[in-house]
Amino acid sequence: MNQNVLSHEIRKFVEKRGTRPNDALLDDTISYIARAKRAPERRSFPDPIDFLKKVMEERHLRNRDLKIYIGSSGTVSSVLNRHKPLSLRMIRNLNKYLDIPAEILIQPYDTR
Repeated sequence: MNQNVLSHEIRKFVEKRGTRPNDALLDDTISYIARAKRAPERRSFPDPIDFLKKVMEERHLRNRDLKIYIGSSGTVSSVLNRHKPLSLRMIRNLNKYLDIPAEILIQPYDTR
């Protein structure tokens, strides 16, 4: 719905209620609503660790297979058990070599 149609519909609604709108305020409100409708929706991404575990399961990867991307077996275990967050280096490696979207990996998640 374009801004002119939206403006017309809102003005009709206000007139039906029997009130006299403040034109400047009404124009500002209509403009705000029109901009909000055009704004891109914020996408929701899955939890990075849950997604990594899903990728591992789908590709039949074991914890030790991630050592070359994340670090030692202790570090892999700490990351998968949420004791240690993913570092930028880990995120870059997982993105580059396992083709996991960086948008997912950079999402905040709880660590223990």
